[in-house]
Amino acid sequence: MAIIQMFVIALFFSANDNNVEWNGVSHVAWQDRRPLCPVNGESFNVLFQAYRFDITAARVRFDDGSVTWANAYYDHDRGPYAVWRAELPSTASSSLSYYIELTDGSDTDYYSATGMSDGPPTDGGFIVDFNTLSHAPLGASEGTSGTVFKVWAPTPVSAFVRGDFNGWGTGNQMTRDGDYFVTYIANASARQMYKYYFLPGSSWKPDARARALNPSNNYNCYIEDPFGYAWGDAGYDTPAFEDMVIYELHVGTFSGRNDPVGSGAFPGTYVDVAAHVDHFVELGINAVELMPITEFPGDQSAGYNPITQWAPEWIYGTPDDLKYMVDVLHQNGIAVLLDQVWAHFSSTDNYLWYYDGAQIYFDYPDAVETPWGSQANYDEPEVQSYYLDSAMYWLEEYHIDGFRMDATDFINMYQGSGWGLMQELNDRVDNRWTDKIVIAEQLPDDAWVTRPTSAGGAGFDSQWHDNFVDRLREELLDAALGDPEMWKISDIINGDGVYLQNTKVVHYLELHDECWPSSGGQRLVRTIDTTSPYDDQYAKGRTKLAQGVVMCAPGIPAVIQGTEWLEDTNFGTGSSDRIDWAQKDMYPGIFEYYKDVIGVRRTNAALKASSAHQVFHLNESGNVLGFQRYDGGGNVLVIVANFSNTDYFNYHIGFPQPGTWYELVNSQASGYEGNGFVNCGSLDTSPTAKDGFGQSAWITVPQMGLLIFRHNNPPDDFLDGDGDGIVDVCDNCPDEYNPGQENSDTDEFGDACDNCPDTDNADQSDDDNDGVGDACDDCPGTDPGTTVGANGCAIGDLNCDGAVNGFDIDHFIQALDDWDGYVADHDGDPYPPCDPWLADTNEDGNVNGFDIDAFVTLLGA
Repeated sequence: MAIIQMFVIALFFSANDNNVEWNGVSHVAWQDRRPLCPVNGESFNVLFQAYRFDITAARVRFDDGSVTWANAYYDHDRGPYAVWRAELPSTASSSLSYYIELTDGSDTDYYSATGMSDGPPTDGGFIVDFNTLSHAPLGASEGTSGTVFKVWAPTPVSAFVRGDFNGWGTGNQMTRDGDYFVTYIANASARQMYKYYFLPGSSWKPDARARALNPSNNYNCYIEDPFGYAWGDAGYDTPAFEDMVIYELHVGTFSGRNDPVGSGAFPGTYVDVAAHVDHFVELGINAVELMPITEFPGDQSAGYNPITQWAPEWIYGTPDDLKYMVDVLHQNGIAVLLDQVWAHFSSTDNYLWYYDGAQIYFDYPDAVETPWGSQANYDEPEVQSYYLDSAMYWLEEYHIDGFRMDATDFINMYQGSGWGLMQELNDRVDNRWTDKIVIAEQLPDDAWVTRPTSAGGAGFDSQWHDNFVDRLREELLDAALGDPEMWKISDIINGDGVYLQNTKVVHYLELHDECWPSSGGQRLVRTIDTTSPYDDQYAKGRTKLAQGVVMCAPGIPAVIQGTEWLEDTNFGTGSSDRIDWAQKDMYPGIFEYYKDVIGVRRTNAALKASSAHQVFHLNESGNVLGFQRYDGGGNVLVIVANFSNTDYFNYHIGFPQPGTWYELVNSQASGYEGNGFVNCGSLDTSPTAKDGFGQSAWITVPQMGLLIFRHNNPPDDFLDGDGDGIVDVCDNCPDEYNPGQENSDTDEFGDACDNCPDTDNADQSDDDNDGVGDACDDCPGTDPGTTVGANGCAIGDLNCDGAVNGFDIDHFIQALDDWDGYVADHDGDPYPPCDPWLADTNEDGNVNGFDIDAFVTLLGA
């Protein structure tokens, strides 16, 4: 498909410059008439599009025996395009033809059935024949006073439409027109059911292009009004590929479990997804990718067993429900992508099999078989149109923003025509929807898939980056053994060549296959921590680290539903496979991390998918990697990733620019449920050369840590988690009550977020000699024995006798074993009346096993 520069060119070079931009002009006759199929000489509208601001005037020439010109007018914008409309009057003639004239200043060009031309076309134009209805789209097209039905069926002798409107009788025989049957039924209207009936054979068949099916009633079809839904997304633009952050979602299992806003229905519905729009906005993602939602057998499926490419899954809601979901997300700036399955049909309920009595949709006598079902005959032009037209239909009628194409390697594997089918898809989208993205699930990676069609490639905008996810998971799990190969992480950040980097790739740590036992996978937190509730420091630390790499590396990032709160339920399609919304409250720090790292990703031009990068620090023995991201506007970020299980408190690393560097995100900040080893907000470089740069700094790099630093630009307000007006490391501290700590930020908690940097506390010793007594004093690494708390006892003095010695051991064990009881009753038997937080011997804001070594050190002192 067209690279992103085509979109930029469309925006910046389409102007009133005496030159009609041909590649922006489009009129798809079967989609762009209103009504879709005019009948009985009625008036109708012709719609067409050109790039915004490109043309100064347009008109439509139509000929019904005499020539008339209808002036066109601007109707609305759609992405980078302006949609124009002309109204053609009614006629007594049995047929007419038309073509479009477009003017940009002194340049006038024409668009007709065979495309663009400099002069008036000679191809006869677009034909509307009221006698034969040959201009009718395939399927059921509801109009102003009835419905036109058209079906591809070259084999039968006769065909009928039978439905609610005629008592399911044979009163509406269809007329053959070449390989098609067509008829108009005046009283057939929206939401009435119908089917085709073929003779000989007395065969009942659903419409191959039905807009809706009723599986509970023998797959009867519904007539749908394609334009009856009142959209509210005017002014919405699809996010640029550079800016996309994709959230993979399965409609059936996304909602309903401990869900505060969903209906509770199982499977979940399109309306349930819409009800969670505030969650998407809060998280910061701007593209939702729906796992396949075209009709499938049964009510519980991942969607990779389609029986149609046209009708949305009925158990999730009506077509208008799906449009409502898209509309709500669009109104909140969120794109909707569809996962499409063109490589095969379901092995059951495949009603296209011997559709009209002959095997017209599949190879005969032996259909192509994939591991999942039969593959359609791509060599047949009508089969190609079945797929290609469906893509145009989703983009037009449902305002979809693009596709993820499943198993593209299998589309090309069995039939040479599969490659041409993918090329044609991408060329059509480029011509009419250049702002929409088409992503290939190409496994293994293949640079030809994302190479332009003009260079022989398949033309996809992007592809799943198989090498990236495999290497990232491999080294993340090797980190548990202490031996990750950091050069492999460096390699995947650098990409695999011009067509396998930047916007040409989608990066992820785990999506449905990796989390799906049916595909041999499981949630990564379960792999790292094999004991319920799968939330130890390693499950948290390593997943945050790796997902941070996904967000910060060049490429388009993607996550699966539940990632944002450490979801441990494996992907599946049953009721028990629904993600658990209670975990959003259970792991608020994890959600805060993903919200912040996505926010940093989306608000920094240096982190766009194609912004420049450089891996400049590779410590293979220490398992630490550093790279910078930067753009042409002077925005520079440094990302440090520590795959080791070691906390480095004085780590020397180069920085690409001198000056102040602000720590925007540290995945191990206490507020992100980490170990609390951070860099206190900002640091200044020293003129000591390191890593090829003339300046460097000594920083804290926590185990399993992902750190993001920004040059000379303090953190954004959205990172001010405690609302004190100061964006600093204190914004990621636990709200745990500490009676010995002044509540300086008036949040009802005396905790580590009080008396932070830049907030003076006269009662706090200035151990770090920065002129301010604050929470950065008495941090790990300072002299033990500093007095804390209202009683003046030393850290570790848990029996309040003025010394840290063996008499404190039992009380320290009690604090670890029964922390809630220790806090609640620290002035009664068996707990001494000391400040409970004296047990926090490593001063990280938590009392846990990480305090043991520090306590032993205090005993020794």
